[in-house]
Amino acid sequence: MASLPLQKFLLQKLITFIKHLKLLKLSAIILCIHRHVITLLRRLLHMISHNPDNHLSGQRSSVDRIMGATEPAVEDTQNQIPTVTTLAVRPPEREDAPPFQHCVTSSGAITLRAIVASQIGRYDRNITQSKDFRVFEVSPGPNNFTESSTKIANWLQLTHPEGARFFFNPLQRVFTDQNILENNLALEILAAAEQANQMAAESGKVCATMELAIEKLSEGVFGYYFVDHDARIIFWPEIVKSRELMIHVRGVTDKNHIRYALEAQYWKHCTLFPNMRALPGQVVDYLRDIITYAHAESITSQTSLSPFDLDELSNMLNVVEHVKDNIEKVNEHSVCIVARYMDMFFRAKFVNFCGQLGARLDADQSLYDSDSKKKPKPILVRILNVALFNSPHIHSESIHNVWVDNTVVKPRWKKFISQLNSEWSSFTVFSTVMLAVDVSFLAVPGVDNPSTQSKPAVTIVVYLSTLCAMGSLVISLVLAGQVSDSRRSSAGSVANFMTSMSQSLLGIESLAFMLSLPFALLIWG
Repeated sequence: MASLPLQKFLLQKLITFIKHLKLLKLSAIILCIHRHVITLLRRLLHMISHNPDNHLSGQRSSVDRIMGATEPAVEDTQNQIPTVTTLAVRPPEREDAPPFQHCVTSSGAITLRAIVASQIGRYDRNITQSKDFRVFEVSPGPNNFTESSTKIANWLQLTHPEGARFFFNPLQRVFTDQNILENNLALEILAAAEQANQMAAESGKVCATMELAIEKLSEGVFGYYFVDHDARIIFWPEIVKSRELMIHVRGVTDKNHIRYALEAQYWKHCTLFPNMRALPGQVVDYLRDIITYAHAESITSQTSLSPFDLDELSNMLNVVEHVKDNIEKVNEHSVCIVARYMDMFFRAKFVNFCGQLGARLDADQSLYDSDSKKKPKPILVRILNVALFNSPHIHSESIHNVWVDNTVVKPRWKKFISQLNSEWSSFTVFSTVMLAVDVSFLAVPGVDNPSTQSKPAVTIVVYLSTLCAMGSLVISLVLAGQVSDSRRSSAGSVANFMTSMSQSLLGIESLAFMLSLPFALLIWG
């Protein structure tokens, strides 16, 4: 009988122990679940803190679905405008466009050759129009007078702000300036594009914003280059050596230097094909900063590296302010303006070795021959310099400040030509007065007596003065007509003129002698 209370006691302890064990297991399970919940909440908070807009938009969309909303709020529509970061083309979405078919040419193999954007021959086509007059027949009623995109599938016909026509394939992202409407050229260009894309895929040089430009060079030979809008450069899936890319710049050895040339060609591409692109705000701000700094440098320094003078920079700033109204809008005119300015500034950076050791800091600084002004001149040049009253030496210094390392400093050239124009105008006045005085002196009776065989020294001197005055007048008029007007139209024509003069017998000094003749002859007269 004594064992019965003991059994009850042990049974109660066992029941209590089992209850505690169950509570312990339950607490362990709760603790494990608690840990998982805490980890999940931490990840959720991390995602929300790093991307609050997506979380809020998802929350709004879920609320809209719950409330049965069918139209988004006005404020949400304004906040969902995507930010434009690149100049990548934005082709229109066409649901009725025919499916793309791979094209195979029957003309044989395609040969690809790497080119740069400046080798696109848009301005060298020389296509003439018919001289026959024909009255165009206008169809009745209101009509859409725009031509259809093209008669070839998957090609869009676009018009440059200058008026040039070019074509774009949005499926292959291919631009071409060729007339694809004739001679099955579209098939050949697509075959060249497929071959170029295959080369890029095999080399792994593929990016999301990649574009391709194709130019037919000759029969079966097509020039090409790719465009990367994220890096703002052109590139090729092969090793390329291009003289056109170097633009006659010597001493290029670093990759970060050649990048300026590649970016200049990128902006040239955007200048040639500006349609269907939206202008990023950061690009406009960067261009405005470049022009503003160049404007300030031109005011405070006489040796500014800016490729434009003060008046041009002021006008450019006004243009950029108007362009800012079209930021993040598809506008080919604004894109073309910005791209053309950027092309010129990046070409200047490349020529001046921007960011390199020994970069050009002054407009008259030579990068290759620092002692060019200290070299002794030939004896013939020194004798002629004395005979022409040191005028060749003065003009030579001005020319060397304009023609630096076989490159024309355009703002200085324009100022130099303006000074020459004013000098030649004054020389023509002085020469005319001197000529009138000499002729009047010779008309005095007894000064030039035709009956006497020997002329007095005074008469001979007057004749020499007349010849010198006449020579100064004629040479001033010739120089004003030839050098002033025809040689300052563009930087390219100025560079060609200076190159031809530097290849003469006396080099660039021959131009100095030619420009000093009106002054020297006037003094001798």
